[in-house]
Amino acid sequence: MAIKQILSIPLRVVLTAYCFLQFAVQVLWLGKWQMPRVIKKGKGSPDARRQALYMAHRHVVHYLATLDFLGLVEFRFEGTPHDQPCIMVANHPSLLDFIVLLQDLPNAVCLYKSQSLDNPVLSSFVQVGGYIEGMDGTASATKRIISSCGERLMEGHHVVFFPEGTRSESASAVHKFRAAAFHAAIKCQAPVQPVVIFCNPLFLGKNQSWIDFSRHRNIMTIRYLPVIRIEDLPETEQTATGLARVVRENIMNALTEISTATQGQD
Repeated sequence: MAIKQILSIPLRVVLTAYCFLQFAVQVLWLGKWQMPRVIKKGKGSPDARRQALYMAHRHVVHYLATLDFLGLVEFRFEGTPHDQPCIMVANHPSLLDFIVLLQDLPNAVCLYKSQSLDNPVLSSFVQVGGYIEGMDGTASATKRIISSCGERLMEGHHVVFFPEGTRSESASAVHKFRAAAFHAAIKCQAPVQPVVIFCNPLFLGKNQSWIDFSRHRNIMTIRYLPVIRIEDLPETEQTATGLARVVRENIMNALTEISTATQGQD
């Protein structure tokens, strides 16, 4: 590591801490004050929720611009998100994954882990935003997720799933997909758009600290792949398992392509 890089680390640690604090303050303010006020004024209507989510989207755009401006993360967007309500399925390498998708999807909701309800920063935000509580391993939870997914799609939202259920162990690894997203797609007759997220190097991943994140400029590539419709698949793949397999293969192939291209640039 060059001397200049070593000397810059303390500054980068401070900037990283500032950005983490900024995120916590913004989410608390949105979840406990600004978004509830908008929804209450709109009497809890779907339009009021969309307005509240758009307000959060504006904060996300500003936050990501700050990360970029401070030299912490460079974001590269490729492809086009589907312009109609759909189920979006992405791999999950980093804590920033869903936040980054909100830049292009101001009306998106996603599944969240039940543990988030114990998080003082996130709990109010995920509930007031109409996010969907995730799996607890029971059949009733799957039915609830599918029902809630259908409601959000009917209201005009994109619904984002990270079907690995946990963060990936490396930038190019993808765990086996859980089936809830794909059961929902079939039940709701919704198109599925795979989304590829590649971090170079891996940052804010599983068992990684925020100190590691601050050591250098990170690059995150977000690639929207072509939409998949269940009726366009071979008949043998027109099941939740088959759809999951097709989506996962598309994501893994794109990850390999992005990773190979990145290595060629180094």
